[in-house]
Amino acid sequence: MIKYFRLSLAALALSMVSVGFVACGDDDDPAPEQKEKQDDPVEPITPDEDEAKTPAEQKEYLQQVAKEFMQLTPASDFKDMAELGNYINRTYLQNYDWDNVGEWAKNIFEASRESLGDTEKRWNWGTYIYHNYKVLLIASNFYSHFTANNGRWSREDANDLQFIFTNQSRQQCVLKLVTSGNTKDLVLFNFKDHIGYDYNYNTQSYIDYYDQNKCTIRVPENIELSLTVSGSPVLKIRVKIDLNSVPSNEFNLAEDNLTVSALVDLANGYKADVSNVTYQANSKVIVKAEISKNSTPLITVSASSDISGIPSVNVSAFTEPDFDSDNYNKDNANAKDAFAKIDILGKLQVQGKFSDVRKFADYINKAEKAEYEESEFKSYINQANGLMDLNVFYDNSAVKQATVKLEPFMKTKYNGTSKWKAEPVLEFYDGSSYSTFSAFFNEDDFQSVVNEFNDLIKRYKNLIEK
Repeated sequence: MIKYFRLSLAALALSMVSVGFVACGDDDDPAPEQKEKQDDPVEPITPDEDEAKTPAEQKEYLQQVAKEFMQLTPASDFKDMAELGNYINRTYLQNYDWDNVGEWAKNIFEASRESLGDTEKRWNWGTYIYHNYKVLLIASNFYSHFTANNGRWSREDANDLQFIFTNQSRQQCVLKLVTSGNTKDLVLFNFKDHIGYDYNYNTQSYIDYYDQNKCTIRVPENIELSLTVSGSPVLKIRVKIDLNSVPSNEFNLAEDNLTVSALVDLANGYKADVSNVTYQANSKVIVKAEISKNSTPLITVSASSDISGIPSVNVSAFTEPDFDSDNYNKDNANAKDAFAKIDILGKLQVQGKFSDVRKFADYINKAEKAEYEESEFKSYINQANGLMDLNVFYDNSAVKQATVKLEPFMKTKYNGTSKWKAEPVLEFYDGSSYSTFSAFFNEDDFQSVVNEFNDLIKRYKNLIEK
């Protein structure tokens, strides 16, 4: 169990130096009407000639948006967090003795197990013997305070889980995990540990021994992870889980519903707000999320789809040792009226709709198989385009400035043989002119953006200690 504690702290350290794209700030949200405008689908309007931007104008505008985004998210915003994250990594992860934490966690885990007996599985060269256990993991069982002291962690009983240490400036830091609200026991996963083997010289066969653990988590309604420095918040992650619609202790994909929200706040003004992730069994999937800086939305994402035909399977089954997806009938699984929208700075919106995802994928697969047959290939691509409505908008206008389509192109190999491929193209306002992605986003026209982006990535990489 020690590795899970160390990995958790490692993830915290890395998050401070590399999660600019999921970071967060104060609690003020954009005006509700603005968020609604960014999230909701629009009915595309074909522009009049005087409304339509030319391809050259769109290139220029996209470059402006890209540069503004990069200027709003400089690596320097994360300098302080990177320094703290690097210090945590080299001091507490690499050079501290975690043995007592590991022994403590192992004892709690062992006390949470109940034997279900042994099973065995034979194979050509031996036998697998599984010691089966059911495990109930409860967050409060792991509540303790660990204080960094001379290369080791000293522990004391507590009503939450804390790691207390100092930063590079000798200021006290507290990493704290607390849970609250109602709870529900859910069987979520299985894992096995190889604990040893014997070799029978008479039969020339192996016997391998495994602990097979079926884990139930007492899932809380609210989870909060925070980090403070001298009492001031640096990081706060809040997760809220609604499990009222799950009737049993197993989550079945064909029968049960789930709603989750999460909020990540960083002291430098960045915020990641996953305001809604809703799964309604064989009915609907909804996702809404926003990344902002000082209440200014940077990226807003929304997606939804009607789903059906999902086979009856418990989530825990995916980690069963003998799980085989072919045992479940997926022939009717589908997503219809799928919608996705991405908004960048309120200045660029890309919105897509797929009326039938399964048919779309089927047409694409059939086109690939017919890559040497021109008429058949074009027919499948045309049918796939009929199921897709993907458009580009600017400044939250309903006027579409470009439409993305799949276009068939003949490719000739070095030996003279030819086959057909489909590439996405940008189709402009009158539908008569288009540009392939590679031609539109060519390096010459976008060289300054590419250079700035590469420089930005280099600056972020330099924040992380090698």
